Amino acid sequence: NKINLGTLIYDPPRNGPTLWEIGIPDRTAAEFFIPEPNPTFVNSILNHDADKFRQYGLWDRYSDIYRDGDLVFTVGVSNYSKDWFFAHVPRRIGNETRATTWQIKYELQEVNKAGNYTLQLALAAASYAEVQVRINNPDANLPHFTTERIGYDNAVPRHGIHGLYRLYSINVPGNGFQRGNNTIFLTQTRCHDSFEAVMYDYIRFEGPAV
Repeated sequence: NKINLGTLIYDPPRNGPTLWEIGIPDRTAAEFFIPEPNPTFVNSILNHDADKFRQYGLWDRYSDIYRDGDLVFTVGVSNYSKDWFFAHVPRRIGNETRATTWQIKYELQEVNKAGNYTLQLALAAASYAEVQVRINNPDANLPHFTTERIGYDNAVPRHGIHGLYRLYSINVPGNGFQRGNNTIFLTQTRCHDSFEAVMYDYIRFEGPAV
């Protein structure tokens, strides 16, 4: 049967004005930095922009590029197409894989201590992963938020760029921020192998509702 549903309007969740954003809300990680493959594994058929993410072994390039420390993204300075790796994977050190913590650095000209801020965290894929969010304190015993263990997408080893979409609207009281420099820490805690990973779709930081 055919059913006429008329005009459908989707209003994505929003709690306040956008203070900054990373990526494009299109449910894929295609707009982020996709590295050149290891020359040993180059497949000439895939050597073009449309299928660049399908090259073999791209996950290991994170450990090559971020050999001495994890990704740091500075809002207003960094470019997500060059400075945000397409997959949040563990870092390989010798024969071990270790959990990785990415940083988002930004400035707040004013802080509404009585208001609530929102971190909209959209994931394009997840595979046996857990993302923990900490605000301004990477050593806090308890994260401000955790996804807990999520995902069976296997987008990374299958050379994909998206899987099952997930959206988390994370509420953060204003007293957790400070005027001037602030940092959000995203830790992918699962690190038994290189394929326990997430792909981000889009991240938006919203101020208190006006």
